[in-house]
Amino acid sequence: MKELPKLPESLSRIYEQSISMISANALAAGVKLCVFDNLREPATAELLAKRQGLNPGATLVLLDTLTACGHLQKKDGMYRNMPDTELFLVSGSPTYYGEILLREYQRNSMSPDAIVERVKSGPVPQSHTNDMCNEGFWESYARSMANWERAGTTQMLASEISGLSEFQSFKTMLDLGGGPGLMSIAILKEHPSMTGVVFDQPSVIPVTRQFISEYGMDDRMSTQGGNYLEDSFGAGYDLILCSCTLNFAKHYMDTMVKRIYDALNPGGIFVSLHDGMEGEGTTPGVHVLNMMTSALSGFACSLEKGVIADAMKNAGFSSVSSKQVVLDVGPFELDIAFKSKPE
Repeated sequence: MKELPKLPESLSRIYEQSISMISANALAAGVKLCVFDNLREPATAELLAKRQGLNPGATLVLLDTLTACGHLQKKDGMYRNMPDTELFLVSGSPTYYGEILLREYQRNSMSPDAIVERVKSGPVPQSHTNDMCNEGFWESYARSMANWERAGTTQMLASEISGLSEFQSFKTMLDLGGGPGLMSIAILKEHPSMTGVVFDQPSVIPVTRQFISEYGMDDRMSTQGGNYLEDSFGAGYDLILCSCTLNFAKHYMDTMVKRIYDALNPGGIFVSLHDGMEGEGTTPGVHVLNMMTSALSGFACSLEKGVIADAMKNAGFSSVSSKQVVLDVGPFELDIAFKSKPE
């Protein structure tokens, strides 16, 4: 008589992953419909539907799903935002993540058929029609990234750098690929007099200047537009910061880091915040998942753990310290390199 199989493992993990797309779809739909903007105070599904011109029954289904996913709370038929939803998914908040969420959802929405085709035929090289080759894309990206940066990463990085024993002696810094400039704004606010330069693509610079003015730093900060892979970014800096940007220099890291070394004054410091892949490219899982569609589209830019630290040593930095920091989007590597002074 045939026996039923004896199972040494549970199906739970695979099942939960198979329905994870539902939570992602519901969240993106909630952002697109701006339901979180209208649930800062308790409301029924019927009232929300009436306010927004939605179908009451379908609205109930969506709100129950968002509640099951932890984005809303429901009591006595009334829905309202959870605290983190209120902070990150209500438009107009300085830490609003919805715009980035929708952009990343679109970027990562590769169907199983499309993945199969790429795996069979190989990655499709990026063309000049790709968003990343569009100047307008980077302006919009920098503006939306500002909300993510000031949701915790900026504060953490400013705290790490201002805690360096050399910090108070710094006179000028360079924020290379600095986007909206919030990283350097936060760092400069921890120092009484240091000045800073934010270098990024020309289309991003108007966004950077806007944030510099918004935070009252016009007298201490300037901007420079260009492509740091090819153009000069100056010299004579005491501090150079690269935050999540050296992935673009992946294939010539030694050359790039040597240019940074040469741009620093003796006694200067180079700080890099970046992903660091381990486990033969399989961990941290959050970075593997986030980069899959880009890698299958011909843009495999993840960095192995230690690659920047090694380039720092190769460039001639006298010492390098490395540690892992956990951000809201996963673990990252923080490498700090010190350029010695002449004897």
